[in-house]
Amino acid sequence: MQIKDLKQGMWIECQQGVAEIISIDQAHNSVIIENRDDHTRNTIKCDDITDQPQLHTGCDSYY
Repeated sequence: MQIKDLKQGMWIECQQGVAEIISIDQAHNSVIIENRDDHTRNTIKCDDITDQPQLHTGCDSYY
């Protein structure tokens, strides 16, 4: 995904599963995420984030 499309608090899908964006680092085109299952934090590149329109901000489940 493009970094301009990401916001703090947004739920995203990546290789680690569903996670919440904690912080955005525009200089390195990366974000810090917190996994919803085990609450671990990781830094990932924006290119590794899957655009998932069914995963809504503030909701950690799919329709």
